[in-house]
Amino acid sequence: MRGRVIRVGSIILVLFAIIMAGKDFGSIGLAMEDTQRGCPSCHAGLSERLPQGHPPVEGEGVKSCPGCHAAKGSATPLEWIAHFKHYSAAGFPGDCWSCHLIDPTGNFRPYDLEVPGVKVGKEEVGQLVPYYKSWGASNHLDHRHALKRISCGDCHGAPIPKEAVSMERCQGCHGSYNQLAQKTPVHASGLYSHFSDQEVGCDSCHKVHGESSLVCSQCHTFDQKVP
Repeated sequence: MRGRVIRVGSIILVLFAIIMAGKDFGSIGLAMEDTQRGCPSCHAGLSERLPQGHPPVEGEGVKSCPGCHAAKGSATPLEWIAHFKHYSAAGFPGDCWSCHLIDPTGNFRPYDLEVPGVKVGKEEVGQLVPYYKSWGASNHLDHRHALKRISCGDCHGAPIPKEAVSMERCQGCHGSYNQLAQKTPVHASGLYSHFSDQEVGCDSCHKVHGESSLVCSQCHTFDQKVP
């Protein structure tokens, strides 16, 4: 009996030691997860996947990419490349955490890049996934923007959107109502007065992240497909 008590006591002491060293125990789990994240974890030989004619790159990571693929420049932004290539791929099993992390300073950033990032919580990041999936591969207007190499931040004004896109921002690319009236019959119709009176906005018909519909059809008949 005494020997059994000693053995049980020893087991308890071992468990207690593990619990007291919780940080180290936790870091082991995080380290195992970390080794499965970032570009090289899925894309061995990254330089071999570059398109034909791409200039030679150093190393196999993405640290040199932002030098050319910046947010503004002649080359396609790395943000668009990474998001579109993944979320447009059929059966892509990953999500934001496949390539990103929240570092010790609270910045959400790409796993392989030491960049400032943005302050955001895990729940907010999780809420973005369905929008990126729609943007990457859907029949909605957000995907049409993606095909034009337009990312979320280009319309929302921030990489992690906080607010809906204003009509002023839409018109900054697509033109004013007067300009649209010259391009599209439905905008130039008798219903144009509704726009002048600001009763109807762009998002009344154009649902960027969902199925669009012609609000005019509630009272009128138009043979008009709404993007």
